[in-house]
Amino acid sequence: MDPQGQLLYFRSSVDGKLHPYAACATDDSPEPKALILEVSPGAISNLTASVRTTEWIAKMAREAGGSAVVIRPTGRGPGTVYQNYGEVDVFEAIGHISSITNIDADRITITGSSMGGAATWYLISHYPDVFAGAAPYCGYCDYALWEKPGGHTFHTHPWEEPSWKARSAAYVAENLRHTPVWMVHGEWDRAIGGGVPVEHSRKMNRLLDDLGYPHRYTEVPKTGHGCRQDGQFKEAVAWLLEQKKVRDPDHITLATYSLRHNHSSWVTIEQLSTYGSRGLVDAVRASGRIDVTTAGVRALTLGSVGPDAALTIDGSDPGQSESGLWIKSDSGGWAPAGSLPIGEKRHACSGPIGDMFIDGTLLVPGTVGEEAAFQNGWIAGNAVGYYRSRNGGVHRGGIMGEATIDLPVVKDVDLADDELAANNLILYGSSQSNGVTKRLLSDLPVAFEGDTLRLANRSWTHPNVSAFAVFPHPLNPERTVAVHGGPAPDAVTWGSHLDMNLLPDYVVYAGGETLDWGFWDNAWRG
Repeated sequence: MDPQGQLLYFRSSVDGKLHPYAACATDDSPEPKALILEVSPGAISNLTASVRTTEWIAKMAREAGGSAVVIRPTGRGPGTVYQNYGEVDVFEAIGHISSITNIDADRITITGSSMGGAATWYLISHYPDVFAGAAPYCGYCDYALWEKPGGHTFHTHPWEEPSWKARSAAYVAENLRHTPVWMVHGEWDRAIGGGVPVEHSRKMNRLLDDLGYPHRYTEVPKTGHGCRQDGQFKEAVAWLLEQKKVRDPDHITLATYSLRHNHSSWVTIEQLSTYGSRGLVDAVRASGRIDVTTAGVRALTLGSVGPDAALTIDGSDPGQSESGLWIKSDSGGWAPAGSLPIGEKRHACSGPIGDMFIDGTLLVPGTVGEEAAFQNGWIAGNAVGYYRSRNGGVHRGGIMGEATIDLPVVKDVDLADDELAANNLILYGSSQSNGVTKRLLSDLPVAFEGDTLRLANRSWTHPNVSAFAVFPHPLNPERTVAVHGGPAPDAVTWGSHLDMNLLPDYVVYAGGETLDWGFWDNAWRG
C-alpha cells in the first residue's frame, strides 16, 4: 500500500490561529526518521493537492529504501517565498511534526520548484545550521538578474535594494559551507510568466565552485521552467535521504545583512558596524586555537571558546570573555564584554521595518481629530490589503506576491495594555492625532513641531513632511515600534504605497518627494 498523507495543524505563536500543512510518512516505524520539507507556491491554494504531493515524495523515499516524513507547509501564501511570516510557518510546522513524530534533527532536508526553489535558496542560506541538504529546482537567488526593457521585474527603489540583497542567497552564499546542494534548472528557462532565468542557477553554481563548497548542478537540456522530471527527481530524493548535518564544525563562515538571521552553529553576529551593509565572520578552530576574521561586524559571540583555547580576532588577542561576547571599539580593537549595551540594537530588536513581520505586529491608527482620524484609519486599512496582495513587496519575478496574511488593525483608543506591550506596533498619525504615539513619545526619539519632524538627531521641515521610522519598543526589549505620520493630518497618505517588507529603518517624504532614508546605528541614531 502506498504511503497515505494527511493535513495536520499547528497553532501559530504569531496570531494564535491554527494553520495547516500536509504530511506523509513512508512507514509507521518508531525509529528516528529523516524529514523532507517541500516548499511550493501552490501549497495553500490546493491543500488536497499538497497532501498528494507529500504522498508522491514519500513513495519515492520508500522506493529508495529510506524511512522519512515529508511535509509541505503553506508558507502563508503563493507569493511569500516563505519569507517573514512564511518562514515562521516553516519552522512552526517543523516544530509541530517533531513533537508528534520521531524526527532526526540531523537529517532535515528541503526541496522546491520555482518560487519553492527560491524559498529553498533563501531558507538554507539564512538558516545555515538547520538543513542537511537541499535540492532547489529553477529557483531564483539574485534580485539583480531580473532585467527587462525599461527596468527590472523586481522593484529597485534605492531604499529597497538593501532588503533585496539581504533576501538574495547569492549575497550570502558563504553560509552554505556545510549544506550540500543539488540544483536543477532547465536550459531554456527564461523570465516568461512564472519562469526563472537559468542564469540564477548558473550564478550559484559559479559562486559555490569558487568557494569550493559541496554541490551538484544539473542543467536539463532543451527544457524551460518545467525541469522537475520524475526520473531525475527520484534520484534527488534518494540523495536527500543520504545527507546528514555536520554539527559543531571546525570552520564556520557566516554572512548577514540583518540581526534577524545572525547565527550559525557556534558563531553569532550580535551587531553590525553599518546597517544596510553586509557583515561577515570566518572562524576556524584547530589545534587548541580559534582564529576569527571579520568584516562589517561590531559585536560577536563565540560559543566554542574554552578557557585554554588561544583566540585571535582580526589578528589580535581580544582577551578572555566569560560570556563569549566580544565588542569592537571605535579604534578597531576587540574586547570582552558581559552583554550588549542597554538600549542598543540586538537580535529581534534591530530594524529594518520589514523585520517587524516575523513577530506579531498590530497596525494602530490614531483617532484624534476628525480629518486625521479619517486619514489614519484609511491608510491603516489600505495597508492590510496592500500587504496581502503584494506580501509587503516581496514577489517572484513579474508575479505579484499574494499572501494569506491579514494584519490586525486596532484603533489607538481600543488598544489594551497587554496588546501594547506584547506586539510590534505601527502607529499611524502624529502625537497630536494618535493617543498611543502620544503615550510613548517621551521614550521615542520622535517629535512633531509645526512643519518640522524630528527623528533621533535629525530634522526636516516641510508642510507635508511625514516619516515611516522604527525604534525599540519602550515596553518590550524584544519588540519594536514604528511611527508613520507627520504634522499635517493627511501627511501619511502619500506613503500608502510603500512596500513595508522592503523598507529600511526610516523613510522621510513630503508629498511625492523622498527627502531621506537610511538605517540607524547601534544606538538608534543617525
